[in-house]
Amino acid sequence: MQIDKLNFIQDYILESYEYLDSLDDICIQLTKDSSNENLLKELLRLLHSFKGSSRLLEFTQIEKIIHNLETVFKNIQNEQDEVDLKTIQLLLNCCQAIRKTVEEIQDKNGEEGSQNIKNFDFIIENIQKAAEKEDYSVDFGARNIFEEIDATQDSSAEMSEDESQSLFRDQQTIKIPVSKINTILQSFDKLIMRQIGLKKQIENLKGVFQDNDLHISHELDENLAVIEQQSFNIQEKIISLRMLPFDTILQPIKRSIVSEALKLEKNIDIDIPHSEISIDKSILENLPKILIHIVRNAIDHGIETSEERIKAGKEAQGRVSIRVAQVSNRIFITVSDDGRGINFGKIREKAIKKYPDREKEIEAMEKNELLQFIFISGFSTRDTQSELSGRGIGMDVVRTEMDKLKGKIHIDSAEGIGTSIELSLPSSLATQDGLFIQVGGSKYLILSHYIKEIITVSKDSFMNLQNGPVINLHNELIPVYDFDSITGKVTESSYSKKMEVPIVVIEYLNRKIAIITDEILNYTTVVIKALPPILKNFKALQGVVFDENYSIIPVLNIPDSIQRFKGINIYDIKNLEVRKQRKVYNVLIADDSATTRHIEQLILESEDYKVTTACDGIEALEKLKEQHYDLLVTDIQMPRMDGFILVQNMRRIDSLKDIPVIIVSSVFEQDTLQIVKELNAEYIVKSDFERENLISKAKELLHDQ
Repeated sequence: MQIDKLNFIQDYILESYEYLDSLDDICIQLTKDSSNENLLKELLRLLHSFKGSSRLLEFTQIEKIIHNLETVFKNIQNEQDEVDLKTIQLLLNCCQAIRKTVEEIQDKNGEEGSQNIKNFDFIIENIQKAAEKEDYSVDFGARNIFEEIDATQDSSAEMSEDESQSLFRDQQTIKIPVSKINTILQSFDKLIMRQIGLKKQIENLKGVFQDNDLHISHELDENLAVIEQQSFNIQEKIISLRMLPFDTILQPIKRSIVSEALKLEKNIDIDIPHSEISIDKSILENLPKILIHIVRNAIDHGIETSEERIKAGKEAQGRVSIRVAQVSNRIFITVSDDGRGINFGKIREKAIKKYPDREKEIEAMEKNELLQFIFISGFSTRDTQSELSGRGIGMDVVRTEMDKLKGKIHIDSAEGIGTSIELSLPSSLATQDGLFIQVGGSKYLILSHYIKEIITVSKDSFMNLQNGPVINLHNELIPVYDFDSITGKVTESSYSKKMEVPIVVIEYLNRKIAIITDEILNYTTVVIKALPPILKNFKALQGVVFDENYSIIPVLNIPDSIQRFKGINIYDIKNLEVRKQRKVYNVLIADDSATTRHIEQLILESEDYKVTTACDGIEALEKLKEQHYDLLVTDIQMPRMDGFILVQNMRRIDSLKDIPVIIVSSVFEQDTLQIVKELNAEYIVKSDFERENLISKAKELLHDQ
């Protein structure tokens, strides 16, 4: 998948202005000390870093200008010449031209136009002439820019009020860290708790009101109703600050899917319509990884070749679609294909082969129960690996990420017809819907997306099978468990004395179970808080909420708690896989460009690597000495200590000499490649940089296949 520059555009713009300001400062210093080698060296480093981040984000105009400027100043450095005033003027005017281009990028949300550099080719031509010591011009637009500024200043007094205000419209957007929004929400949650307490106190006061006080009671009720409504509206507006449009990721994903289909030479129609739905930023950032894993499986496993489809009576072109819908505060994403469907017989066969001691149990499993195996790391129905999938890691990643996002997965598949995978996610992680239940005098909360149904059942309707009681619900046998199975502790429940008991049917990964409770209380929207330190290791809970009495109510962790149930389930099997769990690798990134560091960090973290960053070689070397790293990714030209010297120092230290190194740089020269080879490092040129290049090279060096 190519880098989606829209995700990094703001970082790039801020960094570009910093580079341009620094280059302007160096120009000023060179007018006073034109033979200063350190100034020239720093100038070349800035140009190199600026060119690298521009190349990564495919801003070709800026990259070409900087590349040719590098040639000019490298020639001066090699020949140990002074920097004359005309060359300084050339650099200043080029910086002004680049600055106008960066402003265009900012105005056009990531598009690099040429509106303000009408004679772009003329600029390049004259920089090249300067490099070849031919006569060149430095008059290519900078003067006109300053004239425009003067003209604007001269006419400012005659501006209308509307025109004056329009100058500031683009400046009325401010960036707010999500952490600040979360802090506001936490404070607002305390306010809501006070409001609930106040409502209860008013209800108690009504009991002592006299008849002539009824108007006071009525007025209190009206005021409280207004406050509750206003509080709800404010809460919604605060939460909306964390929301981003779903389309932010849909089109980039579509481009990636088309690329993947072409690699496998599959004839596929990709159907991803426009969506106006918004979702929490922290959820949206994690969705591309989830969706791409699912779609890769659809392309590789699901969609047949054109020949196979025609033979099966289908159209030659396969179809993969992504649909997004919103119901209340839940977002439903459905990824469908019209391929061959899931081969349940193959899953059963592979499961028995992988777990031969459970053969009888696996043979007796229904299709829905078999689906749990595809979410296990290392499990695949493919006999051979492919470039896209088949290594048995895709759906395991999907399950893990969905659990983190409080999401739910449901799969429907029919052999020969196709597969549909539905992802259910909260629209915001700030608040969650849940159901309060009571067991043994204690209250608990079950998050709503795990709840399939709430029913009252007579104990006489329980059927006792070999593994315990079940109920027949819509012609489906659902195992029944008491609440102790969830929490792992004994409660003094009252349902043992009742002939009819309230039951909550919960569903996770296509498997349903029924939980017996004492009482179903109320359904509500809550803000979940982290567990207190005393409960940190109690895995049956995932957080706490407060009720109207300020009491702390535990939130049940349904995915983790399911492992307490009898019979085969994904967690029981995964316990057998502990020794096969993937190692967590520590990676250090050293680069003086914040944009490049950010891009590389996101790419490596998408593969669950633990990433630390450093802004130059000295900081990187200090961090390498402080803790163990499995891989170093570094640029070459950096302040204080460059990448080559950094690696040379590493190779002299016993504890660091064997750490694999990837050098990512825009420098592409034969002597550079020779030095990289001598340092026993791998090399990626930024002009050829893509996500897969870095990931595949990292996996190769770490033996993480």
